[in-house]
Amino acid sequence: MGTKKCIHCGTEIDEAATRCYKCKEWQTDSTDAQQNSLFEQDAPQDFLPTALFAWFLGAFGVHRFYTGNIPIGVAQLLTLGGCGIWTYIDFILICFNKFKDGQGRHLAKYSPNIGITLFVLSLIPLVLILFVIIMAFIAAALAVKS
Repeated sequence: MGTKKCIHCGTEIDEAATRCYKCKEWQTDSTDAQQNSLFEQDAPQDFLPTALFAWFLGAFGVHRFYTGNIPIGVAQLLTLGGCGIWTYIDFILICFNKFKDGQGRHLAKYSPNIGITLFVLSLIPLVLILFVIIMAFIAAALAVKS
């Protein structure tokens, strides 16, 4: 038996499969479903560039533009990634392979080891920021007492 690529995530699946085992999407034989837009890409975007775009340029929505989510990219650009909160949520979704591109497909070449590592590393700046805020409150409280 031969194999084919899933039309949604690009995973190699059995030729007779009607549903992808990875992304759980149904496979269709219609070429119209695969070519309904001039802007449509042949394969989903890669995981690592998307994660790096989200981390470094996420406030400008670059990861959304890269994956074909143009309207959401514009919204993130105008709100600076929801003041960073929306961007960080997107980053977490990318790290755990829950983020989908503009066509509803999961990102290609996902590596759980890299995703979890990036997520854990992203916690370091958050912990440092919380530490500085707590220390500022303690310093303010001590200044009021004296």
